[in-house]
Amino acid sequence: MTEQGYVRPDNLAGALDALADAPEGTRVLAGGTDLMVHLRAGKRFPRLVNVARVSELQALRVWGGALEVGAGVTVARLLRDAEVRRHAALLWQAADRFASPLVRSRATVGGNLVNASPAADLTLALLALDARVELVSRAGGVRSLGVDELVLGPGKTALGAGELVRTVRVPLAKPTAFHHFEKSGPRPALEISVAAVAVALRIEDGRVVEPRIACGAVAPVPLRVVPAEQVLAGRELTPALIEEAALAAAKVVRPIDDVRATALYRRRLVAAFVRRSLTAALDSQRVSHATGS
Repeated sequence: MTEQGYVRPDNLAGALDALADAPEGTRVLAGGTDLMVHLRAGKRFPRLVNVARVSELQALRVWGGALEVGAGVTVARLLRDAEVRRHAALLWQAADRFASPLVRSRATVGGNLVNASPAADLTLALLALDARVELVSRAGGVRSLGVDELVLGPGKTALGAGELVRTVRVPLAKPTAFHHFEKSGPRPALEISVAAVAVALRIEDGRVVEPRIACGAVAPVPLRVVPAEQVLAGRELTPALIEEAALAAAKVVRPIDDVRATALYRRRLVAAFVRRSLTAALDSQRVSHATGS
């Protein structure tokens, strides 16, 4: 690296300045849980911009009708925050299954997004929650993308030159919301998912409203299984409907064979996880009816 190869700005303006004239291949360093692996393996970058001290990336609050999560917020902070658990239970559940306590203390929301892994747990939950990602740059100002617009493929995002993830805005969950996260691996809380499913929906007047089902590690990007959502929308949740949606989800995903699992096994996991999530929603509805809540 040159003398300008490592920059540690104190504020967002300084970070944007450092990125505005940065050479191609510059990387942003936040928690470093992925980037440090590459550095220790000998990979070098023309510039690293360390944003750990940028307070503008640390927001975690309810603001403007949404839960605002700064790109620099760690997974550990998500787990400690009562507003996250109250307004975005699915994100809290994904954080609870995320790696080890040590990694959670370093890994950030923005890093999980821009790493663009098909198996990224937080990205999967944010996709199912219909979150919007705010990007900012010196030249282009602010723009907002959906998670599916930001993550384009393994390790590939829509981030432009000089652009930085500033904030993720998550719509506040309504009182009738149901969230459920499922993940599989030899040690699910410590390893990359073999397959994962995130479900967000509401049940109102006995009918499923606005179902969103996202699957991870079974396609080049975290993937919404729209045909399964269409099976559910506007219908009464029954065991037969749950099975129909589970099979529809398994048909949509595009898993591969690799050293961790076969495509067939991943497809079966998706069906099982959708089935388990929707059964939990049905059980929750029955409990609510029994208690009159």
